[in-house]
Amino acid sequence: MESSNSTQVKVGIFLAIGIVIILGSIFFIGGEKSIFKSYINLHAHFEQVQGLAEGSVVSLSGITIGNVQKINFLSDKNSLDVVMRVDKEFLPRIREGSQVEIRTQGALGDKFVFIIPADPRNPEVKDGTILEVAKATDLIGVISERGSEAGKLFDIIDEMHKIAKSMNDGNRLGKIMANFESTSANLSKVSGDASKMMSHLSDGNSGEKLKNTINRLDAIVAKVDRGEGTLGALINDPSIHNQLKALLGGTQRKNNVKNLLRTSIEKED
Repeated sequence: MESSNSTQVKVGIFLAIGIVIILGSIFFIGGEKSIFKSYINLHAHFEQVQGLAEGSVVSLSGITIGNVQKINFLSDKNSLDVVMRVDKEFLPRIREGSQVEIRTQGALGDKFVFIIPADPRNPEVKDGTILEVAKATDLIGVISERGSEAGKLFDIIDEMHKIAKSMNDGNRLGKIMANFESTSANLSKVSGDASKMMSHLSDGNSGEKLKNTINRLDAIVAKVDRGEGTLGALINDPSIHNQLKALLGGTQRKNNVKNLLRTSIEKED
């Protein structure tokens, strides 16, 4: 009986030791092996965290290097201090001048901290360093950052929807496209006809006649401009202009014409 009890005690102790070993393995392996790694804390001050929570991932160029440990309100200004627990193994890649931003990942929109590396020649950051916050680059981040102006974007989308709906009513868009196609075909035809006409004029005797006609017109205009010939004299001689003005204009001339017309009318009466 005593032997049986002793055996049960030994089995119980063995099972207890096995359970402790298994639980310890799960704890060490499943807990990111934190007991075997060394970490430092980095800080970033955000005006708003956009749903970022403690435990969120901290990523360096897409590689997970830590987690958000705490998010605290800063007493001296309206901003939040995000404390990031980062694996020391990646410190050579985090240099002074590195920037951070909050990004969105996955279909559920999980938030995480994304570290943008700086010049690798800069000194390494130290424990407690405050990293500069970069401007948001993803669409969700931009909308969240400029929430007061996001309404304008949706107003524009709504107006574009109304315009598209109006264009589709009664197949207006189809008619407009048909008109554009018809106009384009007509312009193409006119262009082709003009090209054929110019080609015809530039060939053989027609081209030579056109060239001679242009040369003659140029010679005539040159003679008129120099005052040669009757037309040139009329255009360039100011005395003819003055004589015509004296004949047709002037107050005394107008009065004489009026008296002559009045006398003629009275005689006919």
